[in-house]
Amino acid sequence: MTSVNRVVAVIRSYNNAAVVKQVKALRSFLPRIIVVTDAAKDRGATKAWLEELNDPCVDLIEIQEGYTWSNALNRALNRIELINAKEKNEGYANPGCDYVFNVSVEARFEMRHLGAMLDRLDDQTVGVVGTTFSGQCEGNKVDLGLSYRHPRNTGMLVRLSVFGNRMVRDFDGFCDDIGGMEDIDFVCRMEVFTQMKSAMLDLKVPLIVGKHYNQVDKELRERKAMGEIFFRYKTWSDRLHKVVKKFS
Repeated sequence: MTSVNRVVAVIRSYNNAAVVKQVKALRSFLPRIIVVTDAAKDRGATKAWLEELNDPCVDLIEIQEGYTWSNALNRALNRIELINAKEKNEGYANPGCDYVFNVSVEARFEMRHLGAMLDRLDDQTVGVVGTTFSGQCEGNKVDLGLSYRHPRNTGMLVRLSVFGNRMVRDFDGFCDDIGGMEDIDFVCRMEVFTQMKSAMLDLKVPLIVGKHYNQVDKELRERKAMGEIFFRYKTWSDRLHKVVKKFS
């Protein structure tokens, strides 16, 4: 079984005190967490909250300029590469990590959820594992829509080696300009340019929605972004066209 000790979680957040609750929950079963904030909008709030935890296994990245969802993930990936290199050079018995767990502050993951996702990665042909979510708003169930039927960075486990391919080495900032969905863009590129595939589990992880945004508006924006992503790729190659048909 793939070990949870080889996983690092990445959380994008700013001006959201709930990040502390999420960090505490994830640290109960994960060895390391990276939190990435927009320094201009956050104004040190997240740093102050995390300092109260006094946990050396929680790493904070404050992006001073150019913060976007994709850029935040890419900065975290750079930090993970540095951590892996440092621990390898220092002679750690089991240096660094092998899996990146991108996760939302509002996603209520437990060890059993992540354990099932890690089990799926025992298949060496799987590079990404996603899950379904159970949307909740003030105690009421919310339909999350079509954009959540694919792996999402709301809670997506990625084999770190996937990023070694130059066509899949990061999350594309193009998506930040069209309304998001850098996750499905990444999965499409992985399935085209590597021998890896993605997998979806029906874990129905609780997800709090509508607290910081309107879910209906968000879904419309993200479905439009997916359309632009798929349109961009359809003319690239027959193989890419087949992958696009799979997800659209």
